[in-house]
Amino acid sequence: MTTDRPPRRASDRVVHALEGTGARIERLRMGVVAVVASAVLLVAAVLFLGRAVTVDPTRRAADELSVPGWAAVSVADETYGSRWCLGECRVRMRTWASEGTVEDTSQVYWEAVLAAGWTPADAGTCVGGVGEEGCYVRDELYLELWVVPVECGDRYELCVGSEVTAVVASQAALPRLAEDRREVVEAG
Repeated sequence: MTTDRPPRRASDRVVHALEGTGARIERLRMGVVAVVASAVLLVAAVLFLGRAVTVDPTRRAADELSVPGWAAVSVADETYGSRWCLGECRVRMRTWASEGTVEDTSQVYWEAVLAAGWTPADAGTCVGGVGEEGCYVRDELYLELWVVPVECGDRYELCVGSEVTAVVASQAALPRLAEDRREVVEAG
């Protein structure tokens, strides 16, 4: 017959106390491991969701265009509007300087746009621009490219290269882009 009475000898009491302490230490270790694993998963989720929330889709779309170095010697970005279309939808205009001709640069960018998953849009949705152009859609985004020869200030200067302008916007911004384009045409 066993009883749960504490042992009578001092050594038995020490052994009994150590057995209880060992079980508590094991539970404490398992608790710490569970807390650390939960914290790691939580940090990973916050970083993943934080990136998804903070990276602008128009910027991501422009960054996905992979072209050779000669076709994107320098880059300049201009943005306006809200990425959540509050008041005015986000529009990103990215301009690249290219060392290639208009034809070569147009070909490289056309291939990059198609490789990034864009499909040609209906001609009626194109806002319009000057030079070699094309407009594309993907998901809820709209992309329009213009490739024009660089302008030289001095007629004696060797002038080679082209300039690529991309407008990336939500398709909800198309009416506003068309309106802006009409104003530019009427003013010019």
